[in-house]
Amino acid sequence: MRKKQFIETHGKVETEKFQPTLLEQVWGVDNLSRYGTLDESVYVHRLEGMTRADLEAHARQMGVVVVEHSPRLRDKLMGEFRTYVSMTRRPANVPNGLTEMSDAAKKVLAEGR
Repeated sequence: MRKKQFIETHGKVETEKFQPTLLEQVWGVDNLSRYGTLDESVYVHRLEGMTRADLEAHARQMGVVVVEHSPRLRDKLMGEFRTYVSMTRRPANVPNGLTEMSDAAKKVLAEGR
């Protein structure tokens, strides 16, 4: 009996639109950011091509504490990269302003006064 291959999914839509937050994003130039790219696959490929000395120099440049274990250092750099990318991406459909609360909700919040 053959094993079935399953595809893991995270439930997010991959083609989400993001509102540009950096001037480079507005211009459409992707290689001017702190990491040279905002595409995770490009950054992973770049990290895989680095030697141990290159990884240490890159980590120091990015402000990451250098650890002896190379896979752990790559993981730390990837974490920092993902944090940076998440700060530069703002969902395009963010509602401006507050929504009106129902009277019942206002009554519950008013009880604490």
